[in-house]
Amino acid sequence: MTRPRRSAFPLAAALAAFATAAAAQTAPGGLEGRTVTFGGLLYEETEDDPTFLGDRHVAVVGPGVEYGLGPEGPQNGWDIVPAIVDISDSRVTITYPDIPGDTFPALEFNGYVLDFLTDCVLFSGARVDKSVSSGDFSDADVFTKRARLYIDMSGHAYGPGIKYAIDLDVMDCPIG
Repeated sequence: MTRPRRSAFPLAAALAAFATAAAAQTAPGGLEGRTVTFGGLLYEETEDDPTFLGDRHVAVVGPGVEYGLGPEGPQNGWDIVPAIVDISDSRVTITYPDIPGDTFPALEFNGYVLDFLTDCVLFSGARVDKSVSSGDFSDADVFTKRARLYIDMSGHAYGPGIKYAIDLDVMDCPIG
């Protein structure tokens, strides 16, 4: 998240979430067909006391882009940086539309949370694909808690041509 600029960000975030018959089945160690919520989070001390807590956007993982985030309106002087999020069976890729480039302010946590809406432990690992990711984005910037993936963008660049890729070790877990 960043403090809002006076100019508007040119991104339409029109997404449709839908339920599939696969929701009642088991995914053998992948994210395809899983329902996921995605949103921005910023905190300076603890996740329990956020400075910014973005709207939760729902999608089902499948072919194509799952999210096109746009500004949601300032909270405590902060707002969403437009981002395009593509989730595959074991990878999350984040790119940025044609917006002016800048750097995310460095805070305790300033980034995104993906929640895969299941009660089991979904991930056994998460790591950055440095061959694809921009700048000094590293494994220290991603972590998991049960079925949630946290991506900390603090101090990292955004804008045209910037890309971040996170590879996930997904365990067998019922689709939720």
